[in-house]
Amino acid sequence: MKFTFFSFLIAFATLFQACTPKEQIPQEEKAQLIQLRDEVVADLTGNLLPFWKKYSVDPNDPNKGFYGAIAYNGEGIAGAEKSNVLFARYLWTYSAAYRILDDTESLELAHRAYNYLSNYFWDKENGGVFWGLNGDGTVADATKMTYGQSFAIYAFSEYYRITGNEESLQHAIELFRLLEEHTKDKEYGGYLESYTADWEHIPGIGMAMGRSKSMNTHLHILEAYTNLYRVWPDEQLKNQLVEMIDIFRNHILNKNTGHQELYFERDWTVFGQYDSYGHDIEFSWLFDEAGKVLEDPQLLKNIQEASVQIARIQLEEGMNNEGAMIYEKEGEDHYNRDISWWVQAEAVVGFLNAYELSGDKIYLDAATEVWNYIKENMIDKTHGGWFPNLDENGNPRTEGVKGNGWTGPYHNARMGLEVYERLHDLK
Repeated sequence: MKFTFFSFLIAFATLFQACTPKEQIPQEEKAQLIQLRDEVVADLTGNLLPFWKKYSVDPNDPNKGFYGAIAYNGEGIAGAEKSNVLFARYLWTYSAAYRILDDTESLELAHRAYNYLSNYFWDKENGGVFWGLNGDGTVADATKMTYGQSFAIYAFSEYYRITGNEESLQHAIELFRLLEEHTKDKEYGGYLESYTADWEHIPGIGMAMGRSKSMNTHLHILEAYTNLYRVWPDEQLKNQLVEMIDIFRNHILNKNTGHQELYFERDWTVFGQYDSYGHDIEFSWLFDEAGKVLEDPQLLKNIQEASVQIARIQLEEGMNNEGAMIYEKEGEDHYNRDISWWVQAEAVVGFLNAYELSGDKIYLDAATEVWNYIKENMIDKTHGGWFPNLDENGNPRTEGVKGNGWTGPYHNARMGLEVYERLHDLK
């Protein structure tokens, strides 16, 4: 029998329980959690972070930056264009690795990433970060993508968490204010996609398939505002974070399916029919994170009930027979069954989060199953790191690169850091 998302919530309301205290976790589940933690963290500290530390730094860059693209064998691609998203992800990852693991090598790389992002990507005339630089650090694309600004907020606020660097916090705050002043849709709510260097709106460019708004941009604004609120609990920021939660509940999350809609006209009319399983499972735990920082018990209860059920729907609809989460569905029955690195990473975190919230072992088993798929299929045991994409049969697609504006040390390194942070004290 197929339930709607709304009926799932009604049925689940009486069953939902708070996170089981760690000392009350059944021994079998505790052993499973410890094994998951140890294996994931071993990959994080023995493979992922070492790969990116070794290969991301461009030793020949006179500006002391990083490569904009990395080949499958780890070789940096000299002269490749540098994406603000990749460089923000460098900054976030190395900052978080220092904060969580006390890894001093990551701290040095966080300093390097901060200096490059703030000196070369930052638009000193108009504020905000450019979308792309040439290999030599000159501006290649001065577009102000809302999506890109959100990653810079996420990164600058994380760097502030580890250093107390006031300039970094001010960059994050200025970006927040620029988004609210220029990119926010004052008539219909939410945020538009793309702007010129001096903040004139550019229709039809961005993450929205030529439309005005996208789930993806809003998801990363939610993520960024959550992290900024951790270090700057400003009242306006709080109000905007609450508004973002309402936007997801009222416009983006389809209450009948439990999936997010992806693309919208300005008035939130939905364009196309897609189920993006990776974005949905990622949203399930980022939604919970946003609720936690706001410290509103009733709001958090409602969010967490929804978070678990969103995870449940992805488990039921988005998994293949080998234990991996497929990419997406378009329309009624057209599936993209490719296996993406970032989707698997978010599935581990999302299912682990659902287990922590509900105590239901089905989610722990799901997180374990996805991790087992990763360690058997996605880890590149020859060159290090992960294969970015596999076909539906689990064969690596090696025609691309291992690092660029869309592939970097973020989803999978964050997965390792989340697993460590949540489970490090289990014995």
